[in-house]
Amino acid sequence: MGAPGDRWIRFNLVGVMGFVLQTGTLSLLVGGAGLGTSIAVTLAVLVTVSHNFFWHEFFTWPDRPRDARLKRWLSFHLSTGIMSVVSNVGITLAVMAVTGLPTVVSNVVAVAIVSFANFWVNDRLVFRP
Repeated sequence: MGAPGDRWIRFNLVGVMGFVLQTGTLSLLVGGAGLGTSIAVTLAVLVTVSHNFFWHEFFTWPDRPRDARLKRWLSFHLSTGIMSVVSNVGITLAVMAVTGLPTVVSNVVAVAIVSFANFWVNDRLVFRP
């Protein structure tokens, strides 16, 4: 895989792609579809979790056996997915309440905070050798 930091870099590259997808999806759901914050953030995170699993499987942790893919997918969605939805909704709403920032900006703060926990869960639990 290369130097020890390579996986962290790959994880964050996937995270940036997911971040763009999540932010764009959230903007469309709030601005275009008029959905409320909690529902819009939940849907945007679920879209992003599926996207990120695919990229982590093939780019961040390509050395993992493919025969365990279904188990990893379930584990990823049950751990990272649930953690991301709950933390993104909770932190986004908290940031909005404390600062008065709009939904998308508040969600950017939430994503930044949650990214460290997501890497640990994925590296140590979901994609462990």
